[in-house]
Amino acid sequence: MSSAFDGDVLAHDAAVAASGLEIWVGAEPTFTRRDSQEPPWLSVAEGGDKEERAEALLRALAPRLAGTVRLCRVVGRHYPGEEAPRFAFGALWDRGACGRGEPAEVDCAGLSAPAVPAPAVGPDSAWLTVTPDPAVVEVNMAPAASLAEFHRSGRAVWEAAAEAGLSPVRYRYDGQVSESGGGGQITLGASTAEGSPFFSSPWLLPGLLRLFNRHPSLSYLFSPECVGSASQGPRPDEGVRERFEELGVCLDRLAAHGAAVTPEELWTSLAPLLVDGSGNSHRAELNVEKLWNPFLGDRGRMGVVEFRALGMPVSHEGMTARAALLRALAARAAADPVTLPLVDWGAALHDRFALPSVLLDDLREVLDDLSRHGLGLGPSLAAELSRPAPPVARIERGGATLTLSRAREFWPLFGDVASQETSGSRLVDSSGARLEAIVEVPADGDPGRLTAMGWEVPLTQSGPGRHVAGIRYRAFVPNPGFHPGLPASDPLLLRWETGATALAIELHGWIPGGGVYGGLPGDAEEAARRRSERVVVREEEALSPREPGPGSTFNGPVPPHAHWAFTVDLRRLPPAC
Repeated sequence: MSSAFDGDVLAHDAAVAASGLEIWVGAEPTFTRRDSQEPPWLSVAEGGDKEERAEALLRALAPRLAGTVRLCRVVGRHYPGEEAPRFAFGALWDRGACGRGEPAEVDCAGLSAPAVPAPAVGPDSAWLTVTPDPAVVEVNMAPAASLAEFHRSGRAVWEAAAEAGLSPVRYRYDGQVSESGGGGQITLGASTAEGSPFFSSPWLLPGLLRLFNRHPSLSYLFSPECVGSASQGPRPDEGVRERFEELGVCLDRLAAHGAAVTPEELWTSLAPLLVDGSGNSHRAELNVEKLWNPFLGDRGRMGVVEFRALGMPVSHEGMTARAALLRALAARAAADPVTLPLVDWGAALHDRFALPSVLLDDLREVLDDLSRHGLGLGPSLAAELSRPAPPVARIERGGATLTLSRAREFWPLFGDVASQETSGSRLVDSSGARLEAIVEVPADGDPGRLTAMGWEVPLTQSGPGRHVAGIRYRAFVPNPGFHPGLPASDPLLLRWETGATALAIELHGWIPGGGVYGGLPGDAEEAARRRSERVVVREEEALSPREPGPGSTFNGPVPPHAHWAFTVDLRRLPPAC
């Protein structure tokens, strides 16, 4: 950890401590074998070398803990449709030993013994598990009382995963980088259920729900690849319309009760509303299954809220920054109750907030609000949160710049929601893709004209000299999938005209001209090379006149039915003339 990052972490802990709140933080980072195409590392929970790798991760992690660490095999989760409980490994140690400088003393005898039930864990003990999930190994970290402790633990987990040959990211054949596939959820709570900040400040959780609703960057900027109603953490306004309307009533009633709200009232009020489209309470952006749930016994009454709209970060610094953001938001909502009404975003939610630049602007508003409440994250943490993904292409031309970046796309569930509830994974149509185009010119300059597949793409000014648009298209033809007969826009053909010249830009989904890749990319450099070679740019003459006609590759302006405020949907349009 750099000295600047370290300083921001310590400053954050001091600010939260000054608020008088006890806010513990936990996480569930997930790792995969990015060099494997075997089912256990793509789609199923167990098999292959997954158990061996999970045990290797735990053995590598144990010496990085503190005090005397006891490793054991425990009885894992038994999911419907699976013949037996999944494997699970655990580590138990004295919480008072956390942070000691000398290596831990590790007792591994329990790893070779039969599986035993997980031990009861009190506030003086730390308990960590390593378990399987489809495509990944999941590390359920011991909750930490401070961000500094959380960051130390995260670094140890990342180092141990690397020693076990596991990665937080996956490189695809085409060079695209995606997260491990298992997400990176974060939880907030306290050392005891009764001490939970959600109970000592019962307006905190309703305030967080209002903040998440008003700032979609909290839902989408750090999300996994699959977002929207079919995701593992959909927003309340991405589900049933009537349920979202009832959430507003619920929050207003809780606000009227103020400090008199009990843990039972808080849970019974919110639990039926914080669910996905099928009514599943586990898949919700803010999951309250373990807040004060009488149906799960002690596991349900922990005073814990899980934040599920989080993908797996590349680094432990990224996980630390996200944890800092959530802790700061919780402290801010506790100190100054949030009573702003819910926003009904409508179509803008999946139009405007699909674009990375819009999400970053929204995050800056969140960070500014935290600073005004004395809970600013500091430049290193803020920079980690605000770092944009590498663009697909960046082209400079005569003082103007065109930047093309991957945007969020909202994949729908293919088939009936309820019929897929008992499956290990659900089927979505992932053929939709979205691109953000940003043209930057000197203030009051002309951004030129941008076309996609022959259609003129309207550019919306989003700041001095900055013009933005979203382009939605079909990246491949799925089977099964929606829209039979609809071809893919591969390559996606763009033209950017500035003055008397134009740049033709081809974005290929595979090797231009055909061919096959000789295996997965071996490292980040090879992945970047493959991404780069799929972008072909050449100079052409500008279209003149700018009218469609015989032999023209220009179709004209996009008709209203295929254009929202920001996004053009090419799937609703015929190709170029």
